[in-house]
Amino acid sequence: STSQSTEAPSEDTVKIGGSSESYEVLELLTDAYSETTTTVEFEYFPPSQTGGGIAGVKSAAMDIGAVSREMTPEETGKQLVYRPLVKAPLVIAVHESVTGIADINAEQIKAIYSGKISNWQDLGGPDAEIILFDLAEDENEKLLLRETYLGADLKITPNAVVFAEDDEVLETAATTEFSIAAIPLEDDLSELPITILSIDGVEPSKENLQSGAYPMALSLGMVVPSAPSEATEAFIEFIDSEEGQAALTEADYILVQ
Repeated sequence: STSQSTEAPSEDTVKIGGSSESYEVLELLTDAYSETTTTVEFEYFPPSQTGGGIAGVKSAAMDIGAVSREMTPEETGKQLVYRPLVKAPLVIAVHESVTGIADINAEQIKAIYSGKISNWQDLGGPDAEIILFDLAEDENEKLLLRETYLGADLKITPNAVVFAEDDEVLETAATTEFSIAAIPLEDDLSELPITILSIDGVEPSKENLQSGAYPMALSLGMVVPSAPSEATEAFIEFIDSEEGQAALTEADYILVQ
């Protein structure tokens, strides 16, 4: 039988799945990497959650699991390696119909989520009922909101409209007057009829995120097998390279130091 080692290797495929929040970051990196090589193809599973990314890599169905929170050593075990990529702010956004309010403080956030404040007039806004769009308790954004402002035990008002997916929250918040929601900051938010509020006078700017002055930030990253495929390994090396890091910085992402 003839040896096949003289033939060019076939295209390698790197399969990616998991948290939708991290997809944007990974797509940016896979696009940048694809400009430097033609031997690797990337295949994305439909977005799910962080848990789906972890399970996918553990079962070897995926090469890279997208995750939107930091991983503990217990979660990764010996099988997986967690690699942080960027920090992305979670912002409190209101529909543009909520006029006269540009800033909100920690106590007011709690009061809205608990239902103690239910009319925008109480905060200097219009005389209109507050429409609160909230996320399921197991969503990373909700966990982060509890960690930073709500606390673990705050009972959410029964009037809150609860969504399972953060994409749905954004779509609905952008079309619903007098609404408020916590959503990940994305480039295209500026095109929507919503206002991003500063919290306690602090804006979710790059500087404030880097300094920690704005505390509400999702850690977007990935998990990979402790022994990744050659194609995955090469992609990881690209991410760590100056070129990979520059692609993230140019897209205004906050790098994890």
